[in-house]
Amino acid sequence: MLKFNRTTEYALIALQHIQLKGVLPASAREIAESYGLPFEITAKTLLKLKDAGLVQSACGARGGYVLDRVLSEVSLGEFLEMMEGPLDLVLCASKEHWDLGDCEYSGRCGIRSTMGRLNQKVSHFLKQIVLSDLIDPEKGRVLV
Repeated sequence: MLKFNRTTEYALIALQHIQLKGVLPASAREIAESYGLPFEITAKTLLKLKDAGLVQSACGARGGYVLDRVLSEVSLGEFLEMMEGPLDLVLCASKEHWDLGDCEYSGRCGIRSTMGRLNQKVSHFLKQIVLSDLIDPEKGRVLV
């Protein structure tokens, strides 16, 4: 099953909050307290978003984070790769493992190419969804 890790969920919540604030910076503490998230993980998640180029930080007493990219220009697939790494359903579907042939069942497996094609289709599908599609602007809630 494809499942987001907790950090990815926190990142979506933070991006939603930052987008709703517009040009006003949102601090890690503000985001954590607004949604009942652990502060430390929220702060680390925001740093990861900054390193990925999705947000930028503003220093000072009224500092925090603002969007650095338009969410309608960031695909869910790109975002998941930033947060969780390659989008591989199974180990042998990853390009690096495919090329290395390091699966213990490679000589007997009849579904390797099928899994590779399925992985490509899922990846393509996730790249068709943009992050702005996941946020309900009227309610300010993540739709996932």
